[in-house]
Amino acid sequence: MDIVFHAGVNGSSPYVDFYPYAPSETAGYAFMAIFGISTIVHIILTIPFRAAYFIPLVLGGLCETFGYYGRAWAHGDRTDIGAWALQEMLILCAPPLVSATVYMVLGRIILSFNAEHLSSIRPKRLTLIFVLNDVLCFCTQLGGAGVQVTGDAEIMDIGKKVVLAGLIFSLVVFGFFVLVAAKFHRRLLRNPPPFLLVNNDLNWTRYMWAMYVACVAIMIRNLVRTIQFGASMKAAVNTSEVYIYVFDAFLMFLSLLVLAVYHPGLLIKKARRLGQTDFERLNTPDMMAENVPLTEYKPASMRE
Repeated sequence: MDIVFHAGVNGSSPYVDFYPYAPSETAGYAFMAIFGISTIVHIILTIPFRAAYFIPLVLGGLCETFGYYGRAWAHGDRTDIGAWALQEMLILCAPPLVSATVYMVLGRIILSFNAEHLSSIRPKRLTLIFVLNDVLCFCTQLGGAGVQVTGDAEIMDIGKKVVLAGLIFSLVVFGFFVLVAAKFHRRLLRNPPPFLLVNNDLNWTRYMWAMYVACVAIMIRNLVRTIQFGASMKAAVNTSEVYIYVFDAFLMFLSLLVLAVYHPGLLIKKARRLGQTDFERLNTPDMMAENVPLTEYKPASMRE
């Protein structure tokens, strides 16, 4: 970390220098605007797609927005513990909130495709397992960042270690999740369920790749943050602000951007509507009389 304690000299009070540089006010406000706009876009998209499971991501976007306000605020006084605490807690705690949404997205995609048999973990268990682990990561990082607000050197050192443990754990959990998602993706390509055979124009792969991009972006961000918390105060990652904006701010924005451009809510909503439509068509008297198997059924738009 980049915190330096200064003992008082000649009767002056001791103080804490939270940054080895003056945080950029311009960059802080710029990313505050970027995350603010991204969050508003996701709030708007949540309504037509009925994607309440994107609420954690929206909360993560709000954390990023006000977190970078904290960095801009710190430009005027890098010893102000209020400004430092605001950015430290909110920017650290935003990724687990975004991750929670990604975990829930995969479970809903599996269910909407009627492809539970292709998943290594049952969808409900998958969501429960990863979201609970994500909550643990969130609480660990929030607690670790929270105790650092005390300004006490020993307590802040403990908080740093707690945050480091939370970051390492989140990397392990996220890595396992990506493996589960990739395995499901591969099985889906090799042995598509009847629903995808019927509705082969869904272009679902682009949404899976969007999810992978978001996952990799957050994983790289967490890795760099892990290095930051584990490195000495004089390490390059702690002495240059550019690392925060390139490997944290930009990567988190990228994850929000790709999930807005290829919003999984659109795929899930369309898949559920098509699934219901196909079920209704297959249960009409004519289709039941013809005894048409689902794997051979074609929607009216595909028939000659």
